[in-house]
Amino acid sequence: MFTGGMYESHQTNVTMHDVDAESFEVLVDYCYTGRVSLSESNVERLYAASDMLQLEYVREACASFLARRLDLANCTAIFKFADAFGHRKLRSQAQSFIAHNFKQLSQMGSIREESLADLTLAQLLTVLRLDSLNIEHEQTVCHVAVQWLEAAPKERGPSAAEVFKCVRWTHFTDKDREYLEGLLTKPIVKKYCLDLMEGVLQMRYGDMLYKSLVPKPESSSGNSVVSIAENPPQRLGMCAKEMVIFFGHPRDPFLCYDPYSGDIYTMPSPLTSLAHTKTITSSAVCVSPDHDIYLAAQPRKDLWVYKPAQNSWQQLADRLLCREGMDVAYLNGYIYILGGRDPITGIKLKEVECYSVQRNQWALVAPLPHSFISFDLMVIQNYLYALNSKRMFCFDPSHNMWLKCVSLKRNDFQEACVFNDEIYCICDIPVMKVYNPVRGEWRQINNIPLVSETNNYRIINHGQKLLLITSRTPQWKKNRVTVYEYDIRGDQWINIGTTLGLFQFDSNFFCLSARVYPSCLEPGQSFLTEEEEVPSESSTEWDLGGFSELDSESGSSSSLSDDDLWVQVAPQ
Repeated sequence: MFTGGMYESHQTNVTMHDVDAESFEVLVDYCYTGRVSLSESNVERLYAASDMLQLEYVREACASFLARRLDLANCTAIFKFADAFGHRKLRSQAQSFIAHNFKQLSQMGSIREESLADLTLAQLLTVLRLDSLNIEHEQTVCHVAVQWLEAAPKERGPSAAEVFKCVRWTHFTDKDREYLEGLLTKPIVKKYCLDLMEGVLQMRYGDMLYKSLVPKPESSSGNSVVSIAENPPQRLGMCAKEMVIFFGHPRDPFLCYDPYSGDIYTMPSPLTSLAHTKTITSSAVCVSPDHDIYLAAQPRKDLWVYKPAQNSWQQLADRLLCREGMDVAYLNGYIYILGGRDPITGIKLKEVECYSVQRNQWALVAPLPHSFISFDLMVIQNYLYALNSKRMFCFDPSHNMWLKCVSLKRNDFQEACVFNDEIYCICDIPVMKVYNPVRGEWRQINNIPLVSETNNYRIINHGQKLLLITSRTPQWKKNRVTVYEYDIRGDQWINIGTTLGLFQFDSNFFCLSARVYPSCLEPGQSFLTEEEEVPSESSTEWDLGGFSELDSESGSSSSLSDDDLWVQVAPQ
């Protein structure tokens, strides 16, 4: 502007339109120092100013900042912002976030500052036409369409037919009949697209139901439903499936298995290259409520996230410490890593690392009161629980402190998981104990099944069912995996009748349950071998009566001594 021969270069004073003084000061400072400080309060204004002044680095830094801050509360606003400025990458990122969280967004309505109902017609049509919507039923799309129309019926009503044509009516079932009947009573449907809904009813339920539900209108709007010959694909979320994921050696693909149908697929590992596997011996894994899978390599500092819809891994910011023997958990937008040893000195670590998913940054929080080795880290409600055979502690992130809980006090600790807001724990095999955090006490339930040569026991919460997955090696170092389901009412473990046969996989596997997309995965049959002559699957019943007093132990986690409470104020 001042050196390129432009008109402003000859002016004593230049008026900068649409740029506030604070943003201009930040940009001038950037020109001299090469540094810019971004915050949620200034990022959009800085983007607009840097876009106008063609400061590409600052503009892209602002776009990256906004992309990292995407959440349910701001995703539609960022989508509109990126669309207004024509930033394709940020717009695509916001659109992908909306598609992935479409179900949650459809339920939030007006409690957010900006919702799907605030999109323009063109923006709404773009979203509703996406194949990648993460929904279980097409009714969700119809619900959002109605919400958008009813937000401003007078202005938007004439667009009703165009909006409803984004709904894939062929994917409605008999269970949706009552919902469709309800649509006919809505004024906006009666006024602007009754013909379209008539066509939907004819297509889905035939003339009999159509004639009984739809009165002959006096006038026709001239709109019609999409042709019945069209067969649009299902949305991505309709193809999702909750599966048990087996994690073995870091260099091997991970296996996704449905114990009820027998379907098996492979998921790529992010650690397959030689450069990684030479220095990585194992991994720790957790799943977020959105079914993103986080993998922390051991003993290196790598952290990865798996996006099921894209079937791809993304490497995140390196951890603060190298560890081996650690565990990882997800809680309210943060990844917590704790326990284990320093791989070089062997010193047991008490430091607790905390990763912000939104900011892609690590920090240390209150350290553990005691070191943990051979343990599990779990989440119940808004708290972390670290448990091994001798002790258990609970972390309260809101107060950044650890509380001592009633310990397990067993000789051995195998595996634990959360089910129905309680901790189920395999301790001295075959003993299974359950901790209730509300009452602060342990109770014992029926023993797990015992089969000779079993060398691996895993329990997981899979689709609101508690599964026990066991592995044994009957011959040729190949594993036979069996799955049991816990019957709460009968207090018994039931073999659900599916066995993975001879299984060519790391015998020290661990597993968890997550929602994945089989259409994005590769078949996993190559990991199964033909059946050989193997021993019977029948369980061997062992009489293990006469348990010690430890088996009926109970206590209260609310009765704490002064030594049982550790408080550390997080740094500002």
